[in-house]
Amino acid sequence: MKFTVQESDKKILRKFLVQKKFSNSQLSNLKNNDGMIFVNHKLRHFDFKLKTGDQMLIVMGEETPSDLIKPMEGQLDVVFEDKYFLVINKPPGIASLPAKARTSKTMANIVKYYLQQKGENGTIHLVTRLDRDTSGLMVFAKNSYAHSMLDQILHGDHFQKYYLAIVYGQVSPSEGKVDLPIGIDPDEFYKRVIDYEKGKQSQTLYRTVETFSDASMIKLKLLTGRTHQIRVHMKAIGHPIIGDFMYTKHAEPLINRQALHCTELKIVHPVTNETLDLTASLPQDMTDLCQKLRG
Repeated sequence: MKFTVQESDKKILRKFLVQKKFSNSQLSNLKNNDGMIFVNHKLRHFDFKLKTGDQMLIVMGEETPSDLIKPMEGQLDVVFEDKYFLVINKPPGIASLPAKARTSKTMANIVKYYLQQKGENGTIHLVTRLDRDTSGLMVFAKNSYAHSMLDQILHGDHFQKYYLAIVYGQVSPSEGKVDLPIGIDPDEFYKRVIDYEKGKQSQTLYRTVETFSDASMIKLKLLTGRTHQIRVHMKAIGHPIIGDFMYTKHAEPLINRQALHCTELKIVHPVTNETLDLTASLPQDMTDLCQKLRG
């Protein structure tokens, strides 16, 4: 990571790093895991006094990859990549992370293999996850610093997530905001329900983009990030997602998974300040579903 010291920045090196959102564990990594800090090409320590205009290069110490996630070869659709993070387009039918005692291939396993083949650290830092049968854009950070920087903007204006869903019925009004608290289903812990007493505030914006005879395609923006948020909110307003057997208990012959896809991410890069607008087009099974619904 590179920084240029500004007039308003702290001038003691350690305080500068704290100001730049380095966590205690990351400072410890720099100090104890062979991390290096160069100021104007010279190796410096935490007590060094900086001057405005100094050029700084941070080389983090090696992170030890977890043995719980094994590298596994697999197809990876890379949408964006730099030295800080990786954005991929996940297909449906594959989990984001391995469950305990689970040896099946997940996106984390494939990403770890991909990074190691490139000679990069294979430590997995999952920033956003998707349900097994939800497709679309997922973000992995390449180190703990990038992870913490992304995590800090994850639910603000600098990190906006948009989904496309095909739902039962014609949604009325055609656009709006669902503001209903979501909690854990007391009968089935892996499911979520609207819970006015114990639920956490959950907000989803939606807008209809196409109407069919008895279905709608809607674009959704998450304002909060609850588990199964879109699936629960759509069911709550009477328009569950087509193919979402978990929340409808209805087998859908037209598609074999919930018709939900993370289609766009708008991210202000937390290190470079570049504005990224990343997209993933509708997958084939949802495209086919639209064609069938159009008749």
